[in-house]
Amino acid sequence: MNNVRLVLIGLLIPSLLMIPYSIISFYTDFANKNPEPAQVTVSFQGKVYNAIEGKRAFEQYQCMGCHSIVGNGAYFGPDLTNVYKRIKGNDAALAAYLLSGVPAKGMPPMREREMSEEDAYRTVAFLKYAQMLDTNGWPNNGSWDRDGNIDGVPAKQISPSGIWQIILGIIFINFLIFIVIMVYESEKEEEHD
Repeated sequence: MNNVRLVLIGLLIPSLLMIPYSIISFYTDFANKNPEPAQVTVSFQGKVYNAIEGKRAFEQYQCMGCHSIVGNGAYFGPDLTNVYKRIKGNDAALAAYLLSGVPAKGMPPMREREMSEEDAYRTVAFLKYAQMLDTNGWPNNGSWDRDGNIDGVPAKQISPSGIWQIILGIIFINFLIFIVIMVYESEKEEEHD
């Protein structure tokens, strides 16, 4: 058999095997880990607001002009991905914080920008949703809020005990490729004899 053809077969088979494995890996890592935004709600005075309404309020009051969510937005203020968790899930406290602001740290009172209590609770629903997102550990130790405090979670370490499975998988796939090529080559030789 032509060496070029053998090399092409040797490259093609692993490539074809990696496509479905990559798709399966991607799907199992990222599929269905984020909640449905319409189901993440906050109650205020008998009304229920969901994260979709909250995102609209977040955009209406241009919160991303100073803040970011999952790293997207501005970096004047802290990233708000985990602010709901930092305030320990207290809806009323976070809504009050939004309305009163922290002028000493540069956050204006949103009440002065005509944010109503309802809009504050809508925004809280969105921030509650943001902290539920699967961000794959982001923000991590490299993310700092404006005061210089770490607002993320520590990075997860790769477990050495799981590496042997990867190594055995690679060896097994290469062994299968070798067998397929050898069977193909022996059949080709038999045809020529």
